[in-house]
Amino acid sequence: MNKDSQPIENPPATLELESRPSVLVAARYDNLPFPNIGPVQEIALDLGITAKGGAVVVKGLVFQGYNGHQLLFEQRWPARIISQRTGEDDLTVGAGTGLALRSLQFLLHAYEPITHLDVTAVAQPVAGGPNVQAILPIPVTTHSQQTDLHFPLEGVWWAIQSGDWSDYHKSEVYSQPYAIDFVRLGPDNQMYAGNGRSLTDHYSWDQPVYATAGGKVAYATFDMPDMLPGAVPDQAILRGDMRRILGNSVAVSHANGEFSYYAHLQQLSLAVNEGEMIRRGALIGRVGNSGNSPGPHLHFHVMNGPNLFIDQGLPMQFSHFWAAGQFYEEPTTIPTRMIVVGPQRE
Repeated sequence: MNKDSQPIENPPATLELESRPSVLVAARYDNLPFPNIGPVQEIALDLGITAKGGAVVVKGLVFQGYNGHQLLFEQRWPARIISQRTGEDDLTVGAGTGLALRSLQFLLHAYEPITHLDVTAVAQPVAGGPNVQAILPIPVTTHSQQTDLHFPLEGVWWAIQSGDWSDYHKSEVYSQPYAIDFVRLGPDNQMYAGNGRSLTDHYSWDQPVYATAGGKVAYATFDMPDMLPGAVPDQAILRGDMRRILGNSVAVSHANGEFSYYAHLQQLSLAVNEGEMIRRGALIGRVGNSGNSPGPHLHFHVMNGPNLFIDQGLPMQFSHFWAAGQFYEEPTTIPTRMIVVGPQRE
């Protein structure tokens, strides 16, 4: 070794943070079909923590939401909370590997809109030395709905999932965080007659689904079989296209950056074709149980494009429905567990 040469030292351990989506879309809930205590906003994301240069032990996270320079909220998560969230007792992250925190969701007041979320991660290098940290600023936008979405069903329906903390759709934060599921209620206020093991037992089965607004059919899948209630679809029917997990589906472009998406429709029931221009109220198809669906229901969400898992989900409101004895002509948020009634079609 040359006397002037110095031994090459290992690079110090550092952290890298990544958010999915990279820009968050916040939902604002201020127009509800019942009295409330004030406007609320919501964001959802996946967070990735990667160790660079050496192994680290994650010690904590800090989430700070801002409106400009004004701090709106702060949450501090020590290691024990991160362990509960991830299910990992050991928070050691090897060099070049990562730790994922999925389906993070935050609800807060909406008196001022959140414009960015700062995430700070702190970790201790396994090789010793001072703690290291990384800060990730994540931009947040608040979507203003452009399309008047008329309620797409007729009769009495129960919103079994919608935009709140109990919504399982937030396990997929990119395209479906604000999706909603509707099931038809029968005269006995139940979802099905008998034991529910047959598709025809379900009041949702074979119900017509109508276009919430006019536009161009940007995507359509019609050939997937309807599954028995509770059955899990064979992965072979997905054909390597994960969009087919939502079964027979239709996406409609409303020519303003908003696409309505109807899913789990009945096989061969589609009444529209890809590329076709349709009007509001046109028959889309019928409620089925195709794709990954526990029972007949309509899955509906809005995105900024027609491609599931690629285009980003947007919050939504419906108009032209009854709830709690009142008819809503203006776009209104339908929360989880609300019973809504769609008007009869001529």
